[in-house]
Amino acid sequence: MSTTVAFTICSINYLAQAITLGDSLKKSNPDIEFRIYLVDRLTTSGVTRELIPYSLVEIEDVPIAGFEDMCVRYNITELNTSVKPYIIDHIFKTEFRVKNIIYFDPDIMVLASLNELIKHLLVYSIVLTPHILTPSDEKSGLPERSFLATGIYNLGFIAVSKCDETGKFLKWWKKRLFTQGYANAQLQLFYDQKWLNLAPVFFEKVYIEKSPGYNMAGWNLHEREVTSKENGKYIINQEHELIFYHFSGVKAKENDVYKHSSISFNDRPDLQEIIENYRKNLIANKNDFYKTIKCHYSSVYKGMTVYYPRYHWITLYRRTRFHIGKYRRILSSTLKF
Repeated sequence: MSTTVAFTICSINYLAQAITLGDSLKKSNPDIEFRIYLVDRLTTSGVTRELIPYSLVEIEDVPIAGFEDMCVRYNITELNTSVKPYIIDHIFKTEFRVKNIIYFDPDIMVLASLNELIKHLLVYSIVLTPHILTPSDEKSGLPERSFLATGIYNLGFIAVSKCDETGKFLKWWKKRLFTQGYANAQLQLFYDQKWLNLAPVFFEKVYIEKSPGYNMAGWNLHEREVTSKENGKYIINQEHELIFYHFSGVKAKENDVYKHSSISFNDRPDLQEIIENYRKNLIANKNDFYKTIKCHYSSVYKGMTVYYPRYHWITLYRRTRFHIGKYRRILSSTLKF
């Protein structure tokens, strides 16, 4: 059996994306085992395991102390991202054959061999990819300050090897995400992602992958172009093989390149084949069906808890849509603004 496991995390509404990811891995890296960890319950959804062509593990089968509390404090996106280190830690502790673990967001397609990445994991404990590698074209792309807000590294991807340093890293990351996995600008938090700004400082043997063939996405198009296609492989900037593309914000039945940009296919015809192929895969994998299914845990979510009482009014405003001034008057006796 393979010593490398790749996995993704999603709820049922993103199963078409997860299956598309699995199909791409099966084609490009058939020796790597792939799993879907489901932050949802099949029993209440009408979806059966027989519909899913890959190994599927429901999150309640991963022992996470205090998981019920996480379900209450986190919205569904926060919950999906906050369980990531718990899953990695569980795999390493229960499956001794596994030496390397690679996480991909479900809206990724792996288009080439991951052998170079696996070679890095023989030497390094953690591999990360920055959102951008060069200064941003702020006229058509995302401003650089957006990455100061959301994180230097994109956590749609992380790879780790089994070693003592990774164990220390996972212990730290789990502790932070148990209560601080919010997407909240007031708290300087952005899901699981922004914490990784600190990883190269706190931990040894962290490798920053700077090949433009890794994690190409809408936010780094200013520095990456598909310049050719050779033997079915896409070449970036005339010399780098495209290893994986991150289709964040790409919808199955829309015609945009990236939802946070005004770039069109007229501007970037090099992307049309890749993105149209992705959309066809989503449709073929029943995206129209899965996207309508509400996550079981969304009914449990209540919002930010007393772990950050000073900022409790932020979540109350977000969830109730009342004017924040009303909460200031109500809570002024107990909160200091």
